[in-house]
Amino acid sequence: MSKKGRKIIITLFILGVAFIAIWFIFLKNNVASSQKENAVTYKTIPVEIGKISNSISVVGTVESFTRAEVKSEIGEKVTQIFVNSGDLVTINQPLFQLDTRELEINRQKIESQLLSAQAELDKLLQQPSEVDLKQAEANYQEALIALENAQRTLERHRELFTTGGLSKEQLEQSEDQVILKEQAVYVSKAQLDDLKKQPKKEDVEIRRAHISEIKASLESIKNQLEASLVKSPIAGTVIDMNVKVGDIIQTGSATTTNITATIDDMSTMKVVVPINEIDVPRIKEGMKARVILDALPDKPFDGEVDSISFLGKITENVVTYDATVLIPNPNRIIRPEMTADVEITTQYKENATIIPLDALIEKEGKGFVLIANQEGEPTEREVKVGIRNDSQVEIIDGIEAGEQLALPMATNRRTPPVSMGGPFGGGGR
Repeated sequence: MSKKGRKIIITLFILGVAFIAIWFIFLKNNVASSQKENAVTYKTIPVEIGKISNSISVVGTVESFTRAEVKSEIGEKVTQIFVNSGDLVTINQPLFQLDTRELEINRQKIESQLLSAQAELDKLLQQPSEVDLKQAEANYQEALIALENAQRTLERHRELFTTGGLSKEQLEQSEDQVILKEQAVYVSKAQLDDLKKQPKKEDVEIRRAHISEIKASLESIKNQLEASLVKSPIAGTVIDMNVKVGDIIQTGSATTTNITATIDDMSTMKVVVPINEIDVPRIKEGMKARVILDALPDKPFDGEVDSISFLGKITENVVTYDATVLIPNPNRIIRPEMTADVEITTQYKENATIIPLDALIEKEGKGFVLIANQEGEPTEREVKVGIRNDSQVEIIDGIEAGEQLALPMATNRRTPPVSMGGPFGGGGR
């Protein structure tokens, strides 16, 4: 090889070595920069003491806790109305009046029948006085004596008649006197016996039964008269009045609801909400609830779980159980049929050791946190978990208030540079 050729080869070799050295320096710096950018950094936050709760959120419709649908017991024309929708009423306060004219007429008729029947019974049961009894006996004795005298006179007149000393006409008069005296005896004896004899038991029972029937009819009329003034069965608010003056109320029809008015006790309202079967074991009577109404979004109300139904409902293959939440409503701000968002607090604790939920690490059914040492380096520690919600978790054991937690911060990871292959070309796969 000529001297000139060797010089060219040496020059190319030197350039190649220099290129390789520059490439390795560039690659090293690029990797170091990438590792630095992808390195995890931590921030420290203190373990705190505070309140923590867990809840279930559901939607329901507001109803009055107590509702009375007023129905009329009798069918008559409405003559007066005393209240309007929206009025407050007390228990037994009159709502409206029905026509009573026919009822009053029937009452008077039945009362007259009762007086007559009672008089008949009294007469039947009446005992004779001592004077009446002695007078009847005297009358009977006088009739007997008169009869005997008439009979003796008749005997003498018959003897006289046979001897021609008495006319036939006078004899017949004597015979008529005997007949009259016999009748007088019969009547006086009957009157005496009537005074002495006791009334028959069956006669008394028949008259008493008749009086009972009349009294029952009279009581029914009085009840109808009382029912003609329709009253509120509860204290509350008149939600609806379904009648007006002149309406004739129909009763006894299977197709008629006969609801004349609706009264709601709005001092306490209720919201019936569906609870998913999975959450039912978490709900207990007496749990606190927070209620927000669509109509009053800026005024939350405090409520309490009153009951949980044992009868489930299936809707689109989802099983739910109705829970009833009571809400005090002293100012009647809440109205029936309002839509309510209900948050039922299932767990609550004060003075709890709490950390952010993001700080909890769960592995193989156990909980861990990263505790920052004095240099800020994280050390993993196992903890026992209590109440948790969407943002916080209670730590029952494992850490104390004031200790510092290490939380990984978000890193700005760049996409690694595309491989340029080896120093002499040839992209990587």
